[in-house]
Amino acid sequence: MKLARELAMAALREWGMVRYASDVELVVSELVTNALRHAVPRIGKEQENIIQLSVMRRGAEFICAVRDSSDLIPQRREPDFMAETGRGLQLISCFSRRWGVVPTVAGGKFVWALFG
Repeated sequence: MKLARELAMAALREWGMVRYASDVELVVSELVTNALRHAVPRIGKEQENIIQLSVMRRGAEFICAVRDSSDLIPQRREPDFMAETGRGLQLISCFSRRWGVVPTVAGGKFVWALFG
């Protein structure tokens, strides 16, 4: 996760958008954590769960997207305030302008968050 945050921060510095740094760091951490914790390789496929971070910009907007090899679509749920987990998508929703999921043709998905 540290490497993912560092890569996202390097892009923000290059683009002159460091004002989003704290929100992006939190969201990237949650996206990567969710991919590592919840995404499992597709059944019947002999592959690892490879995580890919993409950061893309268009004008004043940018997207952080994390790809994993699972076809399972994340579902936002109401957090149990007594539980230690289960708040990731709610945090992503609070700290980004919008988020979503895009399945990939080869299997797996990108979970993305929009800023700007």
